Amino acid sequence: MSKLDGRNKISNEERIGRHQRREIPFSPPDVGELEIEEVSKAILSGWITTGPRTKELEKRLASYINVERCVCLNSATAAEELNLRILGIGEGDEVIVPAYTYTASASAAIHVGAKVVFIDSQPDSVEMDYDAMEAAINERTKAIVPVDIGGIVCDYERIFEAVERKKSLFKAGGNTDLGSRIQNAIGRVAVVADCAHALGSRRHGKMAGSIADFSSFSFHAVNVFQPVRDAA
Repeated sequence: MSKLDGRNKISNEERIGRHQRREIPFSPPDVGELEIEEVSKAILSGWITTGPRTKELEKRLASYINVERCVCLNSATAAEELNLRILGIGEGDEVIVPAYTYTASASAAIHVGAKVVFIDSQPDSVEMDYDAMEAAINERTKAIVPVDIGGIVCDYERIFEAVERKKSLFKAGGNTDLGSRIQNAIGRVAVVADCAHALGSRRHGKMAGSIADFSSFSFHAVNVFQPVRDAA
């Protein structure tokens, strides 16, 4: 492209020259000698999936997040589905999910047979519209899945206020004996957090993963912690 008719138009080349082009890599993994050494130890130990190192990671994560226990799985999708299955959520139930999220937040509910109810985002925010979320709670609602996008921990105080206010609508069900007992013990809609982006984040001094009734993290390469590939 060339200059046009002398009318103060500039070419693409001139525009790029004024603003130096930068290439920003997408979530490059921070891998150094320490990480390489630990991976080598894991491979040489003969345990490359579960085993003592996985159990050690579970203990350290639980301690770091300040929860009683933590379990590692093969993916965050599996972790989210496990949380819903433990709660006995299934066909005939509804699970509230923010529209702005990764597919796993919704697919976990679909996998257990529940209906997904999407809630749009607030204006100028990555968080879901909490007023719309509260309005969507009915007698079929069994769980809300808040998503801590980009390490921004959701307003769990607002979420818990909403489920407490709608407590009278809650009807404990459960497709399993364990799920029925847990739903009756909670006595309201369960808050099942998707903390995939938020390991290490805090809200009012509380660690992400320690606030909701159930929480899950992702260790995918695009997230903040990458022990090859796993979730908790």
